[in-house]
Amino acid sequence: MTPPSSPRRHDVDNLRSLAVLLLVPFHTARLFDATPWHMKDAAAPHAGASVLLRAIELWQMPLLFLLAGMAAAYALESRGPAAFLRERAARLLLPLAFGILVLVPPQVWVERVTPAAPLRQSAPVFAGDFMAFLPEAFVCCYPAANFSWHHLWFLPYLLLYAVLLALVSRGGDVRRLAAWIAASPWRLLLPAGLLVALELLLRPAFPGSHDLVADWANHAHYGLLVILGWWFARNAALEAAVTRRWGLLTGLALLAAALWFAGLPAARGGMGLLDLSLPARLALRTAAEWLVLLALLAAARRWLAHRVPILVSFAPLSFAFYMLHQTVIVLLGWTLFDWTGAPLSKGLVIAAATFVISLGGAALIGRTAWLRPLFGMGAVGRRVGGTARCEAQAQPPTSQFQPPSAATLFTAASGRSQAHQP
Repeated sequence: MTPPSSPRRHDVDNLRSLAVLLLVPFHTARLFDATPWHMKDAAAPHAGASVLLRAIELWQMPLLFLLAGMAAAYALESRGPAAFLRERAARLLLPLAFGILVLVPPQVWVERVTPAAPLRQSAPVFAGDFMAFLPEAFVCCYPAANFSWHHLWFLPYLLLYAVLLALVSRGGDVRRLAAWIAASPWRLLLPAGLLVALELLLRPAFPGSHDLVADWANHAHYGLLVILGWWFARNAALEAAVTRRWGLLTGLALLAAALWFAGLPAARGGMGLLDLSLPARLALRTAAEWLVLLALLAAARRWLAHRVPILVSFAPLSFAFYMLHQTVIVLLGWTLFDWTGAPLSKGLVIAAATFVISLGGAALIGRTAWLRPLFGMGAVGRRVGGTARCEAQAQPPTSQFQPPSAATLFTAASGRSQAHQP
């Protein structure tokens, strides 16, 4: 079934915005957990941060890619693949270039000048201020050198999967298979089997690099989720089946997630209660991920399929918020590096300050015409029929295929302007 072309999918928009907002606690936890990162608390690791990180990590990026695929279904509905790809390239490449040049170097610099930080992700050290570091900032490539896209890795990946979807969309939406899967709640779990197979096949050899070129396990995993999101949006029977089975899917998701946490070693944020092999943990985690995604889609259809004022207000700022937030967190972690002994208080302060600074910065960017394109925002407005209108309001709601934090930086429907990554 072809998805409707006029009303906004508030459930998709709101769920995406919530996932973007959770980037702040997720990346704040990276300061305190047991895995290497660009800046760490002086007393890291802290067990609570590892638990929080795993709880969010299980579903956050997979959800954003799944929603990106759903949004692409609407974008491709009203334009050809070539026009779709031109729009994606225009919207994603300039912010990527700007972020690499302006937002990432400060993160690399504070890592280089803080060798005392435990669990640093990259070993080189630099002695000097930021201006002295700038000539070195673009020596390729991180982690051996300095040039990197850090948290902006999501943007080139999204563009790559846009190309994939432009090709896949030519093959039709396979309605008979969708109807067969929708007829049984257990068949909704079949994609989990494919995801598990890909993980077991590729993850041991390609643990994850975000370098685009040799990141085959992530490409297979995230690329499939984008395709599945597109397919679900093209077949209303699938979404309806997921919504009807919300209770069952939620129960299974909680059970699978609990079993995964029970088998995950305590040093990685789990409980360490089950002695599971690495392949078994990987399979269980991937199955739990798919179940959580289905449960979240169903929950959003039941409770978020309407305008939520705070999320509607956040949506136009979300792309800029996404671009800013990690740089803010890393710089705050560096500034407060000597604050030890109160990790919870320190984490809450950093998270709260990041929300305020990133939202304030995004709002300022939204009001500054020359900054907007650098942060993925369209033109402020244009004259239409003698009346000034937002650029997004002048186009149909079919270009939702945006970065996770782009929320509604894509075009909106029938004069509406709403919204869509370590």
